[in-house]
Amino acid sequence: MSFLSDAVQLLNAAGGAAGLSEGAIKCHAGCYRENLARCSDPMLQYERVWLQEQLRALRDCQGHPVLMARLGGEQRLNVLVSQSVLFQLLLQNEFARRGLEPLDPPGPVVAAEEAWEITSVQVKREWGILPA
Repeated sequence: MSFLSDAVQLLNAAGGAAGLSEGAIKCHAGCYRENLARCSDPMLQYERVWLQEQLRALRDCQGHPVLMARLGGEQRLNVLVSQSVLFQLLLQNEFARRGLEPLDPPGPVVAAEEAWEITSVQVKREWGILPA
């Protein structure tokens, strides 16, 4: 069985699929894994911090009806949390595959931009994605 199948089974066993079909989970995860594979090592470091902050923000919304409503309700929030947990597993796998260790963040992350979406030249330079 592939790592992706193992991760999906682990997520489902934990009750974390939250309304997503296995096919949808695999599709989202496959796209995410492809994006990770195209990232440079500094981009992976950025993505790790970005994803941690995303997951923290999503979890902070749990139990707060107004915040959950803004995200589309409790079920949608649970889907987003579950997906983020799966993405963390995929990211950890990519780190292990490359022999990388998490580093302290050298700069800020942009809440709306994953590693492959960064538009700020300054942020790219701070993270070593572009030469200083």
